[in-house]
Amino acid sequence: MVTTVLLVRHGQTESNVNGFFMGWSNEDLNKIGYTQAHRLSSRLAYLPIASFYTSPLKRAHNTATIIAAPHKLELKVLDDLIEIQQGDWQGLHIDEIRQRWPELWQQSRIDPSEVTLPNGESFHQVTDRAARAFDMIVADNQDKHVVIATHDVVIRVLVAHALGTSNSIYRRLEINNASLSVIRVTDSKTRLITLNDTSHLED
Repeated sequence: MVTTVLLVRHGQTESNVNGFFMGWSNEDLNKIGYTQAHRLSSRLAYLPIASFYTSPLKRAHNTATIIAAPHKLELKVLDDLIEIQQGDWQGLHIDEIRQRWPELWQQSRIDPSEVTLPNGESFHQVTDRAARAFDMIVADNQDKHVVIATHDVVIRVLVAHALGTSNSIYRRLEINNASLSVIRVTDSKTRLITLNDTSHLED
C-alpha cells in the first residue's frame, strides 16, 4: 500500500512580504500569491490526485481551490491543518516581537521544539494535531495521491514527523510560498521524497 502526500504551502500574502505574523488571521493571497497558485495548479493538473485537504484559512483554502480546479474535486477542510495559534504575536511585526520577547524570540529562532507562544500554541500541540490529520489522511487514501494545502509551521512539523525526528530540526528546513514537498508512505514506512520544490515558479 502506497500513499503519496503532496504538501503545499499557500501562495504569498502581503504579511509574508512585509514581515507581519498572520497566525489564524484570515488574510488572502496577494496578486503574486494568486499567480503562484495558478502555476502550481498547472504543474499538478495531470497527476492522478484523489483528494484535496486544506486548512480553513483563506490563504490556504484559496490556494487549494485553484490547484483542485482541474481535477473537479471538492475540498475537504480540516481544522487540524490550520497554522499555529500565535496568541499575542498575531498581527505584530517581526521587529516588535523581537523587542518585546527577546529571549523567547531567540529560542524560537534556534530551536522552537519546546517553545509555547504567549497565549498561543506550543509546537508540540501543532505537531500533535497535524500528525493526527496526516495519519488520518494516509489511512483514508491507500494507493492514492493526495494534496494537503496548509502553512509553513504545519509543513515543517509534518516533515519532522515523517522523518521520525523532533522539531529540533525545524530551523534547518525551509518552506517557501507555493512550494511542493512530497512524502510517500509505503506499508507504514514514511519517506521524504521532495522538500520545498518551487521549480514551477521559475520563469
